[in-house]
Amino acid sequence: MDRYEIQIWRTLKKGPCSFWKLLDEQDEHIKGFVERLKTMMEKGWVVYEGGQFSLSLQGEKLAASISPAQEVRCPHCRGGYNFHAFPEAWELYSKLVESRPLPDPRFDQGFMTQEDIFARVAFMYERGDIEGQEILLLGDDDLFSLALLATGFPRSVTVLEVDSRLVDFIEKRGKENNFNLEVYHYNAVDPYPLEDHAFSVFVTDPVESEKGLKVTLSRGAQALRSEGALYFGLTTIESSWQKWYNIEKMLLEMNFVVTDILRRFSSYPDTDNQFDESYYDQTRMRKLLEVELPLPADADWFRSHFLRCEAVGKPHPLIRDGVDFDASFYLDDETLATPGWEI
Repeated sequence: MDRYEIQIWRTLKKGPCSFWKLLDEQDEHIKGFVERLKTMMEKGWVVYEGGQFSLSLQGEKLAASISPAQEVRCPHCRGGYNFHAFPEAWELYSKLVESRPLPDPRFDQGFMTQEDIFARVAFMYERGDIEGQEILLLGDDDLFSLALLATGFPRSVTVLEVDSRLVDFIEKRGKENNFNLEVYHYNAVDPYPLEDHAFSVFVTDPVESEKGLKVTLSRGAQALRSEGALYFGLTTIESSWQKWYNIEKMLLEMNFVVTDILRRFSSYPDTDNQFDESYYDQTRMRKLLEVELPLPADADWFRSHFLRCEAVGKPHPLIRDGVDFDASFYLDDETLATPGWEI
């Protein structure tokens, strides 16, 4: 019995639960998780009824030696970081994001909770990557730029964003608050539009196709100075360990070393993002299991790890030219939770 099986067994030992809660409490790539769950159902160990998975009598006997899953994470912080460390910034950000644009599935958007936003702020502040820094964000449906600026710490913040709604919204909030902020309409598939190696910090939550990751991280390498810090989110939901291996090789080729990986650091709740049935119908994951999965999801199952990398010498982008903007930028065999055009 491997660790992935144990994660499923011990969650079901707690009692019947939804697909989303099962998915949230394991860390295998979604395709492997679903195949494992299907096998357990085919063998009669797991049954599905009324939108809930549970252990059969046979499954209970097989899992007799496994204890029910216990909650071991602190309920009062985000990975050890105090998301209320900057209360004035928290209050200001709460006002700045009122009437924000909702996610557009065409751009693989979905924003994280405010708690997770400020856990990131606290972590980056600890690492010295906010105060007095020139920060570039590629994509900002989280409105993370406004959280950074609300602290009053950055020297400047620049945003490159493909969604014109977000460009207008962020720009408006910047002017209203006299922030040192520049916002540009930009698609990552186009050549990098700003001065090379002009920023000290780069932040992005990239699409998770291997092509999209290579392009997005290359834009960060072209933007950052020597010893600059590159931050990005990456899941195990849509990225297998083979893809992680390929990404780490890319980072090394670009002269980056990984300094930190904060596991399951950011969540993207269905309720806040208003992800409904029509949203899930655009993803391939909806069709993986031959059962109807109740919605909305009752767990914040889509969580990303937050990675910090640092340039050793001048970063070296692997891609400088533009690339085709088509489904392959967002989708590959593993991006099963991403809305797509060819489903």
